[in-house]
Amino acid sequence: MTDPDAILAGAHLPEDRVPVCTRGDLVAEWKRLGKELTEAKVKAAADPRLGGSGTTELVQRMEKLRAEVEAATVEFRLRALPRKRWNELADAHPPRKDGATVHPDDVGMGVNRLTFLPALVRASTISPKLRDETWDRLLDPDGELLSEQQWRRLWRACWNLNVAEIDVPFSVAGLLTTPPSGSDSGSPEPSA
Repeated sequence: MTDPDAILAGAHLPEDRVPVCTRGDLVAEWKRLGKELTEAKVKAAADPRLGGSGTTELVQRMEKLRAEVEAATVEFRLRALPRKRWNELADAHPPRKDGATVHPDDVGMGVNRLTFLPALVRASTISPKLRDETWDRLLDPDGELLSEQQWRRLWRACWNLNVAEIDVPFSVAGLLTTPPSGSDSGSPEPSA
């Protein structure tokens, strides 16, 4: 029988990693080339006389591009906050109110999502270690360093580390047979 005290003594807060590619143009080019490759494979399958013409060159271009995308990608290593730090952060960013009514975007989270989410991402990031000026530019909602999709991936990962249930599979086979839930986010979305 396993000793619960030993298990708890070795406990760690949950962590996650979120890659952020700073070159969206390269990602778009990768997708375009991927579509071309798929079309070339379909044509080759429909007419074997073509022999996969052009696919080798496309694959080579995609491999070169993949290396460029990897070089332009920063991996954010994130960790859940200790409960006390989470509560302090939430208390420092109360939901916006108009009289007695809480702002619709803040209802689901119970915090001012405009100020809380940037603070959460910054507090949850273990690495990279960024200068204050870089954080300011990265978290600026009017800035051009993060797309909306990248921003959502970052804050959702931080949110989920702190509030989503942790599913522990019974076996690897269970992971292979469990269908996806349709959403990997337990985080609420703002109202339209």
